[in-house]
Amino acid sequence: EGESAREEAIRKFYDEAEGDSLVLDKWFAVQADADLPDVLERVEKLVNHPDFNLTTPNRCRALILTFSANAAPFHDESGKGYKFIGDMLEKLDKVNSKVAARTNASCPFW
Repeated sequence: EGESAREEAIRKFYDEAEGDSLVLDKWFAVQADADLPDVLERVEKLVNHPDFNLTTPNRCRALILTFSANAAPFHDESGKGYKFIGDMLEKLDKVNSKVAARTNASCPFW
C-alpha cells in the first residue's frame, strides 16, 4: 500500500506539472532526495527520463546535486553513489563544464 501510494503520488505530481520546468525540477529533486533504499537506482533511471537533459543546468542541479546532498545513499559503503556522481560529472563536463565544476565543488568530502 505505501509503495503503490508513493508511486501514484509521484506520477500525479508529474502529470499535474504539465511540462512546467520549475515544477519538473522539483519533481526530479524530490526523488533524488528520497529516503528510500533504492534511491540511487531511481536516480539512475531518471537520468534516462525524456525530461532530463544534461544540457539543462537547473535540471542537472535538481537531480545530480540533490542526490549528492542525500548523505546516506551518496556515501553508501558500496561506493556506488560516488561512482554515479563521478560518471555524471564526466558526462556533464563535456556538455557544460561550468555546471560540472559547480556541482563538483559542492561535493568536497568524497
